[in-house]
Amino acid sequence: MDILREMPHIFLGSRLKRLAEQMQAEASLLASDVGTLVPPGLFPILALLDSSKGCTVGDLARAIRVSQPAMTKSVNRLTDEGLVVSSRGEKDKRQSLVELTEAGRAAVDQGRQVVWPLIDIVVRDLLAGMSGPFLEQLDTLENRLAEESLAERIDRLNPVSLRPACDADVAGVVSLLNRAYRGEGEGASWTTETGLISGDRISETTLRTEIAQKPLASLLVWKKRENILGCVWVEPVQPGTWYLGSLAIDPKKQNAQCGRQLLAAAEQWCQTRGAECIHMTVLEARDTLIKWYERRGYCKTGETEPFPYDDDRFGVPSRPGLQFEVMKKVLETSASHSMHQVLNT
Repeated sequence: MDILREMPHIFLGSRLKRLAEQMQAEASLLASDVGTLVPPGLFPILALLDSSKGCTVGDLARAIRVSQPAMTKSVNRLTDEGLVVSSRGEKDKRQSLVELTEAGRAAVDQGRQVVWPLIDIVVRDLLAGMSGPFLEQLDTLENRLAEESLAERIDRLNPVSLRPACDADVAGVVSLLNRAYRGEGEGASWTTETGLISGDRISETTLRTEIAQKPLASLLVWKKRENILGCVWVEPVQPGTWYLGSLAIDPKKQNAQCGRQLLAAAEQWCQTRGAECIHMTVLEARDTLIKWYERRGYCKTGETEPFPYDDDRFGVPSRPGLQFEVMKKVLETSASHSMHQVLNT
């Protein structure tokens, strides 16, 4: 028995509160999946603070239309998370102003770029086609959430979502790259370089050094429940041009067209940061992989780069004469992007 549904008019406020708490909790899980940790329901406060030089608790309470004690509790939670800090105002020392910390600004930036577009799309899908009396719509909304959570809707609408790798992801990325590029036997990926290069594709030490030496680059990962299913390296090399490399998908996921989705997500990541074209290098001997990239819109430039035979950090070549084919793709420009593109900014 659901007493809130059985007596919908009497307990409407309690029912709306229950729904709000569920929506906030599920939205918070979506945010944590892309590496943004903000307590449920508190993103609006961060957004308000981002548009000001500081607000009092009273200002925030009035803006969001909640009680001052409730806002004080919310600000305390954000303070505990290191996202805001309180200080005395310059003009009125009696007032305590709440301001974003550096971590708070980073959370807002990622919210605008990744989290909020995700939530916008998934909630639009949740509400699509609803009409009729309000209580009937409320029933429909709760039924839809019971049938398919926001996280499950994201899996359906947006199979691949990317976020920057954190330090704890490095070991998983190294394992994935070595399985994808150097795996052998029945579980080997079709992208394996076995027969061309032996040894590990990369080590933790080498990857950490690359990350430290190239601060403008981004190592992006696609994760599901802490498992790294895909990764890609993107890096601006000159105005409008980005390099893309180390694209890898868990071999178990390669028959689900996740590779092309990962590539499209990486391209959109670059495009939203000013990329007009992307270039990459592929071993010239890997005809199948080159043709796969050509079907994705990449073209050979006619340029080649020599394989670094004197550098064994990325493996030992098994044959002479290896070199890289340079490929390039000019990104399409459009005032509007598809749902998939919006979800993967």
